[in-house]
Amino acid sequence: MAFGGASAGGDPVALDRVLAHAHGVRVREMPGEAPTLLEERDPIAVRALRDALRIADLPGFACMCWGDVVLDFFDTAERPLATVTLHHGYSIRWDGWPRDALLADGVRPLEWLAVRGVAGPLREYRVAEQRQAETDRAARLWAAEIPAPLMSYASLFLDTSASGGSLTGRQVAEVHGLLSAAYPDAVDRILRLCAWYAAGTGAYSGYPPHERIPAQCLDLENHTDFARAVDLADDAAVTGAVRYLLGWDTRKRLARLLSALSPTARRKVLLRAPDAESRHWLERRIAGLQ
Repeated sequence: MAFGGASAGGDPVALDRVLAHAHGVRVREMPGEAPTLLEERDPIAVRALRDALRIADLPGFACMCWGDVVLDFFDTAERPLATVTLHHGYSIRWDGWPRDALLADGVRPLEWLAVRGVAGPLREYRVAEQRQAETDRAARLWAAEIPAPLMSYASLFLDTSASGGSLTGRQVAEVHGLLSAAYPDAVDRILRLCAWYAAGTGAYSGYPPHERIPAQCLDLENHTDFARAVDLADDAAVTGAVRYLLGWDTRKRLARLLSALSPTARRKVLLRAPDAESRHWLERRIAGLQ
């Protein structure tokens, strides 16, 4: 949504001083010269919007989008005073500042709009809020399954999703080395990795980058040890094993992994496939080995 930087400077109350002279406001969608959604001239309502636009900081970032809606303020002579764009119930943009400003209470302007019939921005904010809550819950569940020797790395792991990055090869090797020292039996180690990989969203694509970390460790395991682990795996570990087998990054070693599976392990994998399409895909790959 945004990229950060050092404080951009500027006068935090400059917009408020300008809006003290506002006689009314017109609201329109972004981008471009969209039709007016709302025009408000009631002085109490305009003052309430001015109060709702008070900022907490000028942190030096700019949202990457156009904005949700535009607020065109005008004075008693209908002359333009300020054009402000709202961004996700989080920040505002005004050309009197070099970058966007962080709102003290980002929901207040959205509620002001919703009361007057422009409910879209508040509705989108609530949906995003719920989505973030679900993301946070999945991250907590995933972190709870981190093997004990790696718990001190939890922040590093989760930061890969916050930054949109991934662990380096050296970091993966370090993590795998710690696991190998704590769990020298390869089958036991793979079972723990598979159970960990089953946690979190459980999605097979589009999942947060941190959820890929167990798979990066599984990449370093031997395919025959993987097959032995699937033979012994409980439902959670089989689910993680299936997620690994269906992963795009596993495709290069998929044939070796499937070839090593016993008939019992193959049946377990097929039974835990997330849907009919995935099951049929695995069946075709297994049939192609023969």
